[in-house]
Amino acid sequence: MRIENMTRDDFAATMEKDPLIILPLGATEAHGPHLPLGTDSLQPEWVADRLAEKIPAFVAPPLHYGMHSSTRNMPGTIDISFETLHQILFEILESFVRQGGKRFLVLSGHAGSTHMAAVTEACRRIVYNYGVKLMLLSDYSIADELAAGKISPGDGHGGAVETSRIMHIRPELVKKMQDKGYYQSKGYMVIPNPETCFPQGYAGDLSEASAELGKELNEGIVNTLIRMIEREGL
Repeated sequence: MRIENMTRDDFAATMEKDPLIILPLGATEAHGPHLPLGTDSLQPEWVADRLAEKIPAFVAPPLHYGMHSSTRNMPGTIDISFETLHQILFEILESFVRQGGKRFLVLSGHAGSTHMAAVTEACRRIVYNYGVKLMLLSDYSIADELAAGKISPGDGHGGAVETSRIMHIRPELVKKMQDKGYYQSKGYMVIPNPETCFPQGYAGDLSEASAELGKELNEGIVNTLIRMIEREGL
């Protein structure tokens, strides 16, 4: 169940049961010409909702903004700073702790390295300061592992994995697809126009994307997370 659909008394009664609190972190980011700007939000929210149907957990209101590097200058990418992301996540989690939260799953749909660094530092502060149990990961990491051998190498941002998942979750939002997109590395150079690393705006062979693959990946992520949660005693 989602917290925003609860009443005050519903929330209080639920917290007395020491539930797992799932916080989906999304983004508003360009994903090529074929996927919605909310791609990185739709994926973890779907996973969080399915998890809450299968285990004693509830879903916190998602955060739809993140930190971006290679896509920050693309149309539709709304970027917040490292400091802002770190602090807002810390304060959200801290507020849940004050309300009695002790167990957390922070699930990020955006997996950029700087974004994840900010998120990781916020989660570390919460664990160090309050001694709560917390698991942090990007569902993209699990999807990438599950897709191994099913798609061609070089798949990445907005590629066949993410496209397949959105084709399963919200097929009406997927536009007519092109063919292949590539990531072009600039080596060790720090450049002012990092979006040029994605000439097509995405990386991967979209001819390999399908709703069937998306369903397999999405359901596989849920099942993998349940095993991880059980193994860690979360």
